[in-house]
Amino acid sequence: MEKITACVVTYNRLDLLKQVIDGLRNQTRKIDEIVVVNNCSNDGTYEWLVEQNDITTITQENLGSSGGQYTASKYAYSKGADYIWLMDDDVVAKPNCLEILLKYRNKYDILCPLRYNIEDVYLNDVKKITLDNPFKSIWREIISDDDLKNEAIPVEAFTFEGPLIHKTVFEKIGLPEKNFFIYGDDTEFSVRALKNNFKAAVIRDAIFIRLITPVPDKAKFTWKTYYMVRNLSAIDKLHGDGFVPYIRPIGYFLTFLKTVENFKQLKTLFKALIDGYKYKSTN
Repeated sequence: MEKITACVVTYNRLDLLKQVIDGLRNQTRKIDEIVVVNNCSNDGTYEWLVEQNDITTITQENLGSSGGQYTASKYAYSKGADYIWLMDDDVVAKPNCLEILLKYRNKYDILCPLRYNIEDVYLNDVKKITLDNPFKSIWREIISDDDLKNEAIPVEAFTFEGPLIHKTVFEKIGLPEKNFFIYGDDTEFSVRALKNNFKAAVIRDAIFIRLITPVPDKAKFTWKTYYMVRNLSAIDKLHGDGFVPYIRPIGYFLTFLKTVENFKQLKTLFKALIDGYKYKSTN
């Protein structure tokens, strides 16, 4: 039987983390190892994890979600996991989620759950991406309600909120981008998987519940804006064709320029664009 390792990245969300772990413990298909990468939380997470005898804990400095996914994947792969189940600390798997995902393992290399915001389905996995048109978004076609008539929905880009990934994917394309910190690391990983002909799908009946309601990413300038612009520009530099690496990042800049309120933010935005152009992959 395949060895399955579930990996959770956490930072200062102990109450949510406990729910995530309960969901993993209650899977109808037993998980072989649960790993939590603790990004140096200071809310009692470390103390709680120490008391758990069925969790492997890795505590590191706060390297963000991407740094956590990198560490988790590296550990699980090095320990011989056949499948690595990646997630953050705010998504809970229904008890039969893993069992259902595995039913499709002979058709797809990457199996993703369908996510809900408590009750309403949350659709943001991507059926088609664009790497060759600088005037189109990289996320060209998002899955829709109409796609839910299918048990398995092929996708070209997915999020790190529950993908079950076969070891051969990591073996061939490497680990998540360690230095992205937050935002876009899952898209960049998806692009590498696609370029190497790995197949991914959202499995309709395998359910994850999101514990936090998403807020608009582009509503205002925040500390995340730097990473959004830098990382999207980096993805275009690393993987875009033709003029995409040079033109599309300007679109990100102009989009977020509308949210700038002072000179400090403007400097941050310029820095994000330049750092994206200069970004070098960790793989």
